[in-house]
Amino acid sequence: MPRLIVACLVCVLLGAGLYWLSRPASPEAALAGELLGERWYSLRHDDRHLGYWHTNNERDSDGNWVFESEQRFAMNPYDTVTTSARRVFSSNPPHALLEAEHLVTRRDHESGVRIQPRGYGYEALRLSQDGGPPRRLDWSYSLAQYLEFELWLRAEQPPPGATRVVATLDFERSALVPRGFDVVGRENGRYLIENAAPYSATRIELDDNFAPRTVEIAGLFDLHRSTREEALAPRSTLQAASYHIPLDRRLPDHTRIARLDLAIDGVSNQEKLFPQSGRSSEGWLLRLSGETISNGTPQIEDRSETLHLPVGHPELVRLAERAVLGIEGERDRGRALNQFVHQYLTYRPGNPPQSLLGVIKERRGDCTEFADLLTALARSQGLAARTIFGLAYADGQTPAFDYHAWNELYLDGRWVAMDPTWGQDRIDATHIALPQDETAALALLTGSARPSFRVLALEHYVD
Repeated sequence: MPRLIVACLVCVLLGAGLYWLSRPASPEAALAGELLGERWYSLRHDDRHLGYWHTNNERDSDGNWVFESEQRFAMNPYDTVTTSARRVFSSNPPHALLEAEHLVTRRDHESGVRIQPRGYGYEALRLSQDGGPPRRLDWSYSLAQYLEFELWLRAEQPPPGATRVVATLDFERSALVPRGFDVVGRENGRYLIENAAPYSATRIELDDNFAPRTVEIAGLFDLHRSTREEALAPRSTLQAASYHIPLDRRLPDHTRIARLDLAIDGVSNQEKLFPQSGRSSEGWLLRLSGETISNGTPQIEDRSETLHLPVGHPELVRLAERAVLGIEGERDRGRALNQFVHQYLTYRPGNPPQSLLGVIKERRGDCTEFADLLTALARSQGLAARTIFGLAYADGQTPAFDYHAWNELYLDGRWVAMDPTWGQDRIDATHIALPQDETAALALLTGSARPSFRVLALEHYVD
């Protein structure tokens, strides 16, 4: 009799297991399964590459549904913005939200929110220096709600003109907000939909699995499905080609120019594009001098660690200690770090963007990687440092000022400008910092402002 009972129990358990494995997946789980995988998108404005959007949907080791995305763009090179989002839903019905996080990272500032379960609801924690205490959220959210619009398209196959309002997780407000979508077109099972929000209308073309193929934002920016290589296009296309100002003649021995006077032609808003300019008998004049540096004392952000600049990482610390071994005095240590970066990295213009730790491993990069590495190494040694983005003279048959990056280090009580790409412990007068006015920088980026320079006078260092 005991054997019979055991055998019956085994049969029951096996039957339950087979039923569990063979049971039909919920509609939301079935759709989520079709959306698994990586997708890359190129972000463009007209013919200019501004950045990328990357999505990655997967199941973790516990079978939970994980939806991740990252968008990186640069409206101007001194203010690259990275936005990332992560949502995790339970593997078990009703597939409740287990955690969510949204981060926005700008040059030296990071903010965001993390949402996690607490009791019968959630709590939101602000991810910033002044984030404050957690905030209680009395709502629930599930995979079915996250995919509600796509599930509606699959189940109802609505015709053009149909509208659906769904609950969307708004990270900024840490709330569920209604968002309406219109079906604009349908062809061969693919949908064209639109969210007609004022000033930011979004038009999305979906593929057969309801994943975006193209996205048009406010009629100005476009996201197109692409390869990883295309999405991570060289920054020379993204930035350097956008900041190209022709010059009327070549500059001799340009790395030793101590003073340079340039006439600005071709634009009417010179004072915004180049705040250091002024009127003269030749029109608008840009008077430049070597070693032009910032005033004032360092700010907290000039010493801080960020996701982009992992100052305290052991590899960075070891590299910095190696560069300044046995060297005393801030000025000498700063010069040693500058020359170390100049010799450590191989210059490769248009190098695909990568993390600073990747730069250390690959030992190559463009001017931005050179400057960011010097900033990070200096900060790891307790020195205030920052990366400066701007224009610098590019010698060649067609002389011009092109996009460039260099550094300022606070040494012995004052800011000192250095250029690790060119190995300059003292920069020359051809370095022009970009305008801090975002509208002016955008005018250069989009090509709506097309200035040119004429050389009026120049002087070289005597030493």
